[in-house]
Amino acid sequence: MRWDIRAMLQASFRILIAITCLGFVACSTGVDQPKGTSKGYTSARLVRRDPKLPPITATTELKIHRMVQQALASQFEANGIAYGKPDAELTVAYLVIYQEPGMTASYPDYFGYGRSSEQIAELAHTRGAVDSKRPDYFERAGIVVDVIDTRTNKLVFRNHAAGDIHRSASDSTRAARIDAAVGQALLPFFGKR
Repeated sequence: MRWDIRAMLQASFRILIAITCLGFVACSTGVDQPKGTSKGYTSARLVRRDPKLPPITATTELKIHRMVQQALASQFEANGIAYGKPDAELTVAYLVIYQEPGMTASYPDYFGYGRSSEQIAELAHTRGAVDSKRPDYFERAGIVVDVIDTRTNKLVFRNHAAGDIHRSASDSTRAARIDAAVGQALLPFFGKR
């Protein structure tokens, strides 16, 4: 199921403000969690967004996507992997998840196809909303990062980071938190613990 991203984002898509801890998509039956590493790879690129999708025009959504994409590029480059070339060995995809009590939304624009985004969102909903023991209202956000071998289309690595949202953060603070979340999700891929 696809939600009206613009409407959701206008109201509540400051979703990656304070992603700091793991929690949405832990190892589970039915959702692949390969833990390959960057060893042997020299280049990566972002998954191509479907050109038939309407352009993203919401200012907040554009900012968040830019921040996530910059964080991905920075992490790969900082770990010695060239980023952004069309003929790269790896394709990087990401899924954004927003959650509050009783509701989970996912934004798969940059997650590609055949990537089980609906199954991941259902698991996140069960674990983060349905099974939540939190008595207070909350807003959480998460990011799932997939790394795919471009030659074989095999999922090499999947990990995530998630945490509560703090709406009062400045853009620079939000960017730093997004960078930290992306770094946390990719840490094992680069052979670090």
